[in-house]
Amino acid sequence: FFFHSYARKHTPTNQFVTMAAVVESAPTATTNQQQQQPGGGGGGGGGEVSLGKGAWDCDKNEEIPPHLEAEVFEEIATMDLPFEGIPTIPPRTNMTHMAFFCNGCRYRVEAYPDWTAARVKQALFNGGIARSNNPNGITPGIQAWSDIALIYAGRQMEDTKTLESYNVPPGCKVMIAIEAAKLAPGAKPDPDSAYWN
Repeated sequence: FFFHSYARKHTPTNQFVTMAAVVESAPTATTNQQQQQPGGGGGGGGGEVSLGKGAWDCDKNEEIPPHLEAEVFEEIATMDLPFEGIPTIPPRTNMTHMAFFCNGCRYRVEAYPDWTAARVKQALFNGGIARSNNPNGITPGIQAWSDIALIYAGRQMEDTKTLESYNVPPGCKVMIAIEAAKLAPGAKPDPDSAYWN
């Protein structure tokens, strides 16, 4: 493996420059199984890779296959806007879908900043977020949309307030949806949980 590392550094003109990290692998032989996987699975970028426990499309109420996850969330690096010859992820084009992390899985749902937190919770619940319930958990799990708490920028959202009142941008992909019981005073994480929520 060849590793090129770039950091975020301060320039003499008091501007911050964001850098990237790239890992290149030396050519290796691939198996027939790797060659047949959609998206080049197992080999390099765009393959059978998913974050945490995968991804779920709440609009369709179905799993997003691992080999399509980067495409669906618009995370494929291109040379459209390279940084020092390194591919970067271009600006997103789909600003109608938001992404929430819940129990190690990403949930994609159509939602807008002028929606209330309650409306977003209902869309997540109707779209299948209850699948994240841990059968061995010490909390009751998500049984209704009101059992969900939404968090953005460290703040828990109130049901009656809109997302824009919390400065959530269109197409935001960095929000947390968590079972509200896990935020209660004295609540403890599930003993077998590999994720904090």
